[in-house]
Amino acid sequence: MTCFCGEITSCFTSRTLLNPKRIFYRYSKPEIENCGFLRWEDSFPGNFSTEVNLLMSKLEVATLKIENLRESLNGVNIIRDNLKKKLENFDSLNYFEMLGKTVLTASNSP
Repeated sequence: MTCFCGEITSCFTSRTLLNPKRIFYRYSKPEIENCGFLRWEDSFPGNFSTEVNLLMSKLEVATLKIENLRESLNGVNIIRDNLKKKLENFDSLNYFEMLGKTVLTASNSP
């Protein structure tokens, strides 16, 4: 990219509170010698960078939601596994109770 006077510009990243990590182009010579050119990367015609940034933000939000859902699913899976173990224990207990009744019934038979 070239500035107003036809010189090649340099790419910088803003570190200000108002524009953190925002990329811009400007003439790299000291202010006294430069033409005052400054253009934000997201100010190009069509605002493609702005649209990309918006989509990236939406992707980040969606990714966080997916991660939250995964954590919730993991919690549900833990509860399911605990219930399965309780059911297996209950089935085992029922089996031994039935087996005990069968033995008692058989021993009480004439």
